[in-house]
Amino acid sequence: MKGIHVCDDNPDLSVLKEGDTHANKRSIFMKLNRNQIIALVIVVLTIVMGIGRIKDDKTVASDVQSELMVDIPQISPHYFDYSRVSLAKAKQNGNTVLFFAATSWCNTCSALDLELKEQSDTLPENISILKIDYDHDTAMNTAYRVTSQHTMIMLDQSGKELKRWVGGDINELKEQIQ
Repeated sequence: MKGIHVCDDNPDLSVLKEGDTHANKRSIFMKLNRNQIIALVIVVLTIVMGIGRIKDDKTVASDVQSELMVDIPQISPHYFDYSRVSLAKAKQNGNTVLFFAATSWCNTCSALDLELKEQSDTLPENISILKIDYDHDTAMNTAYRVTSQHTMIMLDQSGKELKRWVGGDINELKEQIQ
């Protein structure tokens, strides 16, 4: 029977084009070169990791929702240590968020830290300053592209960056947030 070949792994007697043989029927992976296989693996892993990240984000969001019911400790009015809960609470309250990347060894950071502890009640009601540990919170540094201590980053209520600057005392901070 011309044009019909029976293959060991094809018992249903599929019709093949004349000249096709089992040896010419290779899997798609066998037809790809090494670079194409690597690219395909990267795409698949990216998709799988993205799905996992979406699930993780939903889990974190639900965890934060339950934690929002708890009052977060504040350093002084409008001034808090950064945590995912303090950030979520500030956003929930519709506040403008100001990240303050500080270190214990930075003299200007320490001076502003003291001023904020003593005078944060003089800042507008709708602002929350979240102090980030520049030396140890590498995830925040990476996420917000912080490359030096005493970096200030102001975000609107939706989390969009409005402005950033490095250095300054509480008077500089007040000028920048106006």
